[in-house]
Amino acid sequence: IDIMKNLFCTLLVAGLFNTSWSQNPTFAPQDETYTDPSLAVFVDQLLEAIDKRDQHFLYSVLDYDVSGIRGEASGISDFKQEWNSENDSSKVWPLMKRAIKLGGVFLNDTNDLTGRYQFVFPYVYDLPLDIEDDYFNIGVITGKNVNLRDGPDTASPIKSQLTYDVIWFLDGDQYGQTRSGTNPYGDPEWYQVETYDRQQRGWVNWRYVYSPMDYRMFLFKDGKGNWKISAFLAGD
Repeated sequence: IDIMKNLFCTLLVAGLFNTSWSQNPTFAPQDETYTDPSLAVFVDQLLEAIDKRDQHFLYSVLDYDVSGIRGEASGISDFKQEWNSENDSSKVWPLMKRAIKLGGVFLNDTNDLTGRYQFVFPYVYDLPLDIEDDYFNIGVITGKNVNLRDGPDTASPIKSQLTYDVIWFLDGDQYGQTRSGTNPYGDPEWYQVETYDRQQRGWVNWRYVYSPMDYRMFLFKDGKGNWKISAFLAGD
């Protein structure tokens, strides 16, 4: 999506990252959902629909050319096929819920001439980066005092603890490998990461780390005042 390029700004945004570069930068959770009463009502209804696997409600709030997994404006029919959303076991339900529960923010992107990307879940997508950062390999620790372990299992020694730290996902032969299988979505259960300042390296559980390029949901309010989902996708 083109507007993504504008969101990853050229300089660090004041007040979001730590101003002291002697420490690793952090990006604390944000949730602006309840600053707009109509959005709050919509999100509560959507969460209820997700728990009930209410396909009718989900389809009623999808934009007519909603973008799905591939990031294309493919429409509701393709969205259903891509996500297999007619099935209660479709991954679309838990993945949407996880993104929402992390909290979301208004984007206020003046380059979004379509007006279809007004709000995003999760907040991690709005991570401000340096122009030279590789946002495909960067992520955020989403919890407080998250254990950074020596290996990919809970029996492994704890090296340190991270709180909202900005991290790198490590590439190479060990990237994504685990001793404990995959998480419920088929992704690695553990990730080998390195802090942004390259000072610490270890393994974190998938529950406590998220990439701005991972699944995210964009919302907008249409001309009738109704909130719609314009995209639910991952990648660029």
